[in-house]
Amino acid sequence: MAEQEISTRLVELLTRQRESLGAAWLENVSATLRGRISVAELDRELRELYSALVDGLRAGGFDWQGDAYAEVRALLGELSRNRARQGFSPTETAVSVLAGKEILEPTTETSAEDIQAYLRLSRLMDALGLYTLEVYAKTREEIISAQSEQLMELSTPVVKLWEGVVAVPLVGTLDSARTQVVMEKLLQT
Repeated sequence: MAEQEISTRLVELLTRQRESLGAAWLENVSATLRGRISVAELDRELRELYSALVDGLRAGGFDWQGDAYAEVRALLGELSRNRARQGFSPTETAVSVLAGKEILEPTTETSAEDIQAYLRLSRLMDALGLYTLEVYAKTREEIISAQSEQLMELSTPVVKLWEGVVAVPLVGTLDSARTQVVMEKLLQT
C-alpha cells in the first residue's frame, strides 16, 4: 500500500469518526492530568491539534517536519511551553500527543491495510511526541536559567548605610558570574 493511499485512508477514518475519536482522546488525556487543567481548555487544545493533524495528513502525508505540519508544530510548541510553565511533568506533557495513538489501536477484526495505516500514524505520533518533549525541555531550561539569574540578583544585596557608604553582605562562594553581579549592583548604587 502506497504512502499516499495510507494517508488518504487515515484522513477518511479520522474525518468520519472525528467526534468519537476526539472525545476518546479528551477522556484519555484528562484522566492522566487529573483535573490540573480545565476540561474546556484541554478540549480546545486537542480539537485544534486533531484538526491540524488531519490537515497535515491530507496535505503532506507523514513528513511531520514539512510545511504541511507547521500548524501542528506550532500548536505542540505552545502546548509544551504552557505545560512547562504550569509545572506539568514531561510525561504529562507528552501524553497529550501520545494518547492519540491509543484511540486508534487496531482490533482483531482490523484489516491488514488498516493495521499498516495505524503503524504509519503511530510513527508520526511518536515523532510529534518527541518534538513535544524537546520543546518542553528547552522551555524548562529557559525557566531554570531565568530563575538562576533572579536568585543571583537576590543573593547579592547592596545596603546603603550612610551617604557615600554601602555594605555588601556576602555569603557563599564568589564565582565570576556572582562577582560581576556584585560589581554591577555596586556601581549602580
